[in-house]
Amino acid sequence: MKNKETNFLLYGLFIGGILGTGLVIYLGSRFINKTNKNLRERRHKFFEGIDDIFDESQNYRNAEDPHLDKETEEEIIDELFSRTN
Repeated sequence: MKNKETNFLLYGLFIGGILGTGLVIYLGSRFINKTNKNLRERRHKFFEGIDDIFDESQNYRNAEDPHLDKETEEEIIDELFSRTN
């Protein structure tokens, strides 16, 4: 092997390593951001659902559903927070 060919291979490995590392960092950060966004949305939907259950506004007072008593509310809260995902 000539000296020029050896240098060319070393340069190729070096540049390929840098490009590969950059690609891994870029794709990894996109994956992490996407995962965090999904977790935030799920958490928001969960607490929004709890707010809908225990909302004391006029819309829910006039609904056909009977009002929940304090004991039932506590049972629902206990059930929601005791579940594991």
